[in-house]
Amino acid sequence: MINNFPKIEFSIAQFDEAFKVIHSFLNPSKNYWDWSDYIYTSYPELKRKIKNIPKEKMRRGIEYAFFREHFEREKSILEKKRKVFQNEWDKINNRSMITLSKIVEQDWPKKDILIQARLSLNPICPRYIKTRTFDIFYRKSTEDMKGIAIHELLHFIYFEKWKKVFPKTKPREFDSPYLVWHLSEMVPKILLNDERIQRIHKYKFNSYRVYEQAKIEEKPLLSYLQSFYNERTDFKDFLKESWLFVQRHKSEIKKL
Repeated sequence: MINNFPKIEFSIAQFDEAFKVIHSFLNPSKNYWDWSDYIYTSYPELKRKIKNIPKEKMRRGIEYAFFREHFEREKSILEKKRKVFQNEWDKINNRSMITLSKIVEQDWPKKDILIQARLSLNPICPRYIKTRTFDIFYRKSTEDMKGIAIHELLHFIYFEKWKKVFPKTKPREFDSPYLVWHLSEMVPKILLNDERIQRIHKYKFNSYRVYEQAKIEEKPLLSYLQSFYNERTDFKDFLKESWLFVQRHKSEIKKL
């Protein structure tokens, strides 16, 4: 019986911190994915405001004013959604934590008492491994919220297992643009469609579209990982086979 597992506490992200992340997604550094179109889909009026402004510094001021006004206007909705999300998540917290632990064959660390889920204006939902925090877009439905929470929890426990199997991995490799990070974003489609998770939350879990559409030697990229999972002797075996595979094909994967 697994006795040690975390709880999720839902809160509202501090505006300035949330804006800093949104701005970085709208103005990505070299070698990082460009998420701006995804944000503009949620906020088309923002795109119109900064359409012909070439300098990032000038765009930043417009972006800040736009999201500040939106944040002030939506405060009551943010708080209402926070309460709804907390209540609905609490119904599946324990089963989710225990099942994820069983899937990756790794106990939750004793330090993981509380995980923070912050409601944000950001339609992209980043996670922060070190602080055990993830953000969730406040417009998401309850069903999507549960799916996103399970996805982000997987990352936290997955990397605990990873450190046991590959102890020389540097913490920075858990984030973009490293190959370890790429693999961690491929596996959710495989691991979270495991029937044990599906019994808790019936949901279509996906990996990023770029991985789902990619092919290696004319076969879907994720089909290789699915085979490794289906044929694994244990989760350690799955990680080792998957890691060897992405290392062999790192030149193709890093171009995605």
